[in-house]
This record gives sequence, structure tokens and C-alpha cells, in this order.
Amino acid sequence: MAEGITFSVEGFEHVDGRLVAITRQRARGQSEALLQAEALARRLPGAAAFALRVNRDGSEVRTILGAFGDVPDDIIDGLAGG
Repeated sequence: MAEGITFSVEGFEHVDGRLVAITRQRARGQSEALLQAEALARRLPGAAAFALRVNRDGSEVRTILGAFGDVPDDIIDGLAGG
């Protein structure tokens, strides 16, 4: 059973030839996270929106809601299902 869900957005920049998360911000919901990620990707090489569910046992499940622009391969793989 889930304790709660939080939403966040990460922005990515090229650093030494690889994409690195340089900014992280919270969002109030899924729609807001997607809108913020899309807007952030207009200023940075890329951005992604996430949902984080924390279960009662303390385990966490991070879901990629969407990615815009240039993001790390593991995020693209997550969107494709693995």
C-alpha cells in the first residue's frame, strides 16, 4: 500500500561529454511535472518528469512520466519499458 506520491522534474546539461542532472524541482502533480519538464527543456538540453511512490515498508518506486530533449539513455530505456 502506498504512503504517498511526489512529483519532480530534473533538468540535464552536458558535462564532460555526458548528461548530468543539474537541477531538480518538485511539482504539485503529474500534469504540472510534465509541463515544467517541457518548459525546462527549452532552456536546457533536456529534462524529465518523475513520480516517486514511497510504500509503507519504505521501498520506493520511481516512474518516468516523460522526457523532453536530450536525456540520459537510462531514462529513455525506462520510457520504453526497460
